[in-house]
Amino acid sequence: MSNRPDESDLQIYAEGAWLQGAMITAVFYGVVIVLSVMCWRTLWPRIRHSHDAGFRRHLFFFCYVTCLFAIGTVYAVFGARVTQLGFINNRLYPGGPSAYEEATSSAPLNAAFVLSSWCADLLMIWRCVVVYRDTKVHRVILGLGSFMFFAAVVTGTLWLVIVSSPVQATNGWMSFSFLFPYLSVDLAINIFISLLTVLRLLSHRHRISKVLGPGHGTIYTSFATIIVESASIYSICSLLYLIPYGLNSPISFAFMQILGEAQIIAPLLIIYRIAEGKGW
Repeated sequence: MSNRPDESDLQIYAEGAWLQGAMITAVFYGVVIVLSVMCWRTLWPRIRHSHDAGFRRHLFFFCYVTCLFAIGTVYAVFGARVTQLGFINNRLYPGGPSAYEEATSSAPLNAAFVLSSWCADLLMIWRCVVVYRDTKVHRVILGLGSFMFFAAVVTGTLWLVIVSSPVQATNGWMSFSFLFPYLSVDLAINIFISLLTVLRLLSHRHRISKVLGPGHGTIYTSFATIIVESASIYSICSLLYLIPYGLNSPISFAFMQILGEAQIIAPLLIIYRIAEGKGW
């Protein structure tokens, strides 16, 4: 006698994707905890011993890290709660746990997901504006960055409104259908801003190396590496969700859960490297 549930292979595969995504998300939250502690330990002494513009910047980063940690914690807690409801409390839901997960909308979970995305976008856009502040196109970059962040806020807000509407309760697919265009817009913004920042830094490195010698431009190479690495974390996770979703593969459910924490890890890595003085 088999202990296999009376479900199709596709249903079991989808349930496995949901559960594995929840476990990997928990691992990512552990990374968020470690990075947050590392940032706090690095920033706090600098806050205590600086009383100029550096004090304000370090204090801002300290509060920013605290905000990201709080968002990541909310996302992890309510994500675990939804997983429990689907696989334990409502295991006999028609279609199985995967159908329950797809039809369920958690307001705190959705809000944490969007807020983490906005925080990551805001940091990337701000840094892009900073590196272009001494150029003739500074105002253009500022306007472009503001427009892009506005687009991210609008699409994110629309998604939150849609998944919070009463209609969504009977049409669970809506949350995923409208999440796709939102993440597509956000991914495009992230990649474009990252490219602008890296191009500016590499250009500045080339000018300094040409005047003072190759060794004097290495800090900008390091900084560009930080931008590329941090942006790639979110960009890769976004693509890992968007591509399977476009192909209608259940594996997209796993990567969708991971995204919430990946969006927090990216800015934490940037802040830690800056606080350590390795990238600024």
